[in-house]
Amino acid sequence: MHSLTTEQKQQLVEIINEEFGTGMEFDDFTDALLGLLEDVSGFEAAPQNAIRKLTQQLWSQYHD
Repeated sequence: MHSLTTEQKQQLVEIINEEFGTGMEFDDFTDALLGLLEDVSGFEAAPQNAIRKLTQQLWSQYHD
C-alpha cells in the first residue's frame, strides 16, 4: 500500500517544517521527505511515479 490520507500528508509536512524549517529548496525537501518515507510501511516498494506525485503534492502544501 502506498497511499496516505490527507491527515498523514499534512503530518509529514508538519514534521518537515518542525525539523528543517520552512525555507528549504525543492531538492532538500525531497531528501527530507524520502527519509521520512523510509519509515512508512509500503513506500519501500512504491513506484517512482507515485513518489514523484506525492512529493509534488507535499511540496505545494509546504509552501502554503
